Amino acid sequence: MSFSKFLIPLSAAVASVAVAQTAQPAPKSQLTPRELFYSAGPAPVDVHSQKAPPKDQGPKGSKGRTPKGNPDGTAPGGVELPGGGQIIKASAGPPIGVTYTLQRKVGDDMVDVSPDSVFHKDDRIAFVVQTNYPGYLYIGNKGPAGAWTPLFPSSKIENGDNRVAAFHKYAMPPGYRFYFDEKTGVEDVFILFSREPVPDFEKLLYADQGASKTAPKSSDDKSRPKPINVATADLPASMVDRLRSAYSRDLLIEKIDDDKPGERKEKAVYIVNPTGNSDSHVWADIRLVHK
Repeated sequence: MSFSKFLIPLSAAVASVAVAQTAQPAPKSQLTPRELFYSAGPAPVDVHSQKAPPKDQGPKGSKGRTPKGNPDGTAPGGVELPGGGQIIKASAGPPIGVTYTLQRKVGDDMVDVSPDSVFHKDDRIAFVVQTNYPGYLYIGNKGPAGAWTPLFPSSKIENGDNRVAAFHKYAMPPGYRFYFDEKTGVEDVFILFSREPVPDFEKLLYADQGASKTAPKSSDDKSRPKPINVATADLPASMVDRLRSAYSRDLLIEKIDDDKPGERKEKAVYIVNPTGNSDSHVWADIRLVHK
């Protein structure tokens, strides 16, 4: 992968979503993965907003009515969903989850597209990631040579800090677009979200190069210092494979591709870990197909 100003040329591109982890469809009597995602706390009413993102952050969430939250960001009683209705938070603890939406540049706008989209030469694309709980986000891209390169954390967002806020949208790759050249093929992207830092990645991404970096005691540690520097070294494939095997089990996955007539549409993938444990993780694999 090489970088140019505002563009990231790829040998392949984002398109058909193929989730490699073991997907378990939610029983009909239970909440869907999308409903579970929003059950963790207050969420924007309009999840279909396509407003342009700020320069170094994801698109700003739209305003809406949400119940007052607890100090940890969760809702005391429930959360109001788009279109009405309310989800009551389970007492066992909120399930953690990730949702992402693929976007393609059309004219001067970035437009949400189907998770199954196939992209072509000269397409400019990005994707928007959102978590339902404060925690730590890791995103990597597998290049044509098979090496994994970190996309997030990025020095363009929060000075390289990978702690993310609940229900905040982050545009990826930060400050750039994926650009599809004439080479066709498939590339892979992984997303890992955890309520606590993942030591394997933390040691690589924030390698000490003559300056000290104190690791946080927990995801609730408000005194975590800003990272000195984000490493640019490749992520070992063996480590990525090991973490995928450990964190991709027993996840609930829902893909939404709303093409109904009208202005409000949603095109997104929801991945949820329903356990509600403090050490829960969510792993998502995205296949990037370019034809």
